[in-house]
Amino acid sequence: MSEIKLKPCHVTHGFSASHPKLFLVWETMRNRCNNTHREKYKDYGARGIKVCDEWNDSAQKFCEWSLANGYEEGLQIDRINNDGDYCPENCRWVTPKENSRNRRNTKYLTLNGITKCVSEWCETIPISPYTIYWWYRKFGRQYTEERIEKELSKRSMEQEGRQ
Repeated sequence: MSEIKLKPCHVTHGFSASHPKLFLVWETMRNRCNNTHREKYKDYGARGIKVCDEWNDSAQKFCEWSLANGYEEGLQIDRINNDGDYCPENCRWVTPKENSRNRRNTKYLTLNGITKCVSEWCETIPISPYTIYWWYRKFGRQYTEERIEKELSKRSMEQEGRQ
């Protein structure tokens, strides 16, 4: 990410004017948790996820925390524990790619004692993510882990035979 100069939050001119993107994140976060008429409420507020009082009551406090904790344009706010609240102890700024890997429906696999989500494994193993997700849905996690290890072992033996 390219480094950008961030202006300090200005109370006198309004947070929305000095940091409109952060203000939008703050508004969206609050709406997900507080507004029963919003589409995403079912995934946040209805599940008991709240915005801490400090942030819920003050865009200024949220802005100050964000600027002190790695906010850059292009990053997204992420709750470390998906069942936890929006609060300084449970939030961080991450790339969209990182954020997409920290969802309730993310599937994890453990191979050789290392646990990663499917998309992370697919960056390092020569098996299509579509195949892995199909195995996972059709046969479950344990089968998928065993099948991947079997495929990797088979491919390794084929490569050794070519040498």
